[in-house]
Amino acid sequence: MMGRVSAPRRAPAAALVAALLLLATACSQVVPGSPRPGLAAAVSPATPAVAARSDPAGRVAAATAEAVQEFWRAEFPAAFGREWRDIGSFAAVETRDPAAPAPPCVNRATDVVDQAFYCPSADVVAWDADGLIPALHDRFGPAGVAVVIAHEVGHAVQSRLGVDAEQARAPQRFPTILLESMADCYAGAALAHFSDNPVAGLPLGPEERDRAMQALVGFRDPLGVEAGDAAAHGNAFDRVSAFQDGWTDGATLCAGMTIENRTFTQRRFASEADLARGGNLPLRELLAFVERDAAEFFGGLVPGWDPPELSTGGACSVAELEVQGPAAYCRADGGVAVDVAALQQLHEEIGDFAGATVLAGRYGIAALDASGRSPVGAQAGAAATCLTGAYTGRLFEAVEGFQLSPGDLDEAVQVLLAADWVARDAAGESDPDDHGFERIGRFRTGLLDGPGACR
Repeated sequence: MMGRVSAPRRAPAAALVAALLLLATACSQVVPGSPRPGLAAAVSPATPAVAARSDPAGRVAAATAEAVQEFWRAEFPAAFGREWRDIGSFAAVETRDPAAPAPPCVNRATDVVDQAFYCPSADVVAWDADGLIPALHDRFGPAGVAVVIAHEVGHAVQSRLGVDAEQARAPQRFPTILLESMADCYAGAALAHFSDNPVAGLPLGPEERDRAMQALVGFRDPLGVEAGDAAAHGNAFDRVSAFQDGWTDGATLCAGMTIENRTFTQRRFASEADLARGGNLPLRELLAFVERDAAEFFGGLVPGWDPPELSTGGACSVAELEVQGPAAYCRADGGVAVDVAALQQLHEEIGDFAGATVLAGRYGIAALDASGRSPVGAQAGAAATCLTGAYTGRLFEAVEGFQLSPGDLDEAVQVLLAADWVARDAAGESDPDDHGFERIGRFRTGLLDGPGACR
């Protein structure tokens, strides 16, 4: 907005900030490989097996490569009516060994530092086995490794479906950002299969699914890269959304993605002033804007209702903030209390939209109460999360001179993944069966479909 916009239940703000910073600095961009001219003919017949490694991250990478290949052997003919052709080779590149041989499609092993790629000319999936994969494993567990390997195999799926040839004929129909979204989607489809059909050493329950999505957050584009840029891979919101679609709807949906039916949300900075401040308003200005603008938006949903004002004190603020988070709806006086210190910490370390997202969730709970719906219970938290998305969608267009800045949606994704604040009801409770995946799904519903979809 204004800018670069999660934690176990009721975790202190400092713990949340540490978790969010971990996500924000996860790792560098995963990119498709650039084939070396003429290299494919020089590559010896390859085996799909990955060289055995003794480190935990290496074992997960090898197990994932084998499992993903096995998944596509069954899924590819089922989804597309064609036989799967095994990937020529998987290369775990020892990037810290000066004498290590280069994998296909690059000149030196060091070219793969912090990278993973699929190279169609050599039909190889390669990754940095010394840096990237151990870092992912340390930060996100096996799921962080698995989502990267599955993403790169997703590019091989595209190649086998003829997308590479189609892109060569009509590149405008297959920009990089679409190809990356499709690969994220294919990764979601593969990991959903592993959730239902567990692979040894690769747990994929709800918490691991969130960690896979957190890993994708680390591969988002730098701030200010526009969706139409030639090298754009997607912001965190778009990448996580594609992963969710693959998880829930499967490979056929991924293959059907086009620039016409896919919404990409990242944008450039709208002004030099916004760029100069990194997309962030000072907290005082942010609170003043949200108080006015959220009141107008949520007030419009409940005719005749006088929406809450923000306060830093009051009879119920301490108790309500303790259970609801950095902002709280107080039923006793109808206001929204804020913990300025906690919001300031989020603001300084993460960006302004982290706090704006939390505030919007409390206005959503207040609007439910004003409309006669119960502000307590799992349905209330789900509706508030959806309404937070709907409010965020309002800011795609300028309101009082303000609008979403690059990074705002990414910050919202991080908060929703790592904390349940937005989904807490007026009693400070949230659905124990909900995780970041579900919260982001409801936020997306509101963002894309508006408040009428928030039942």
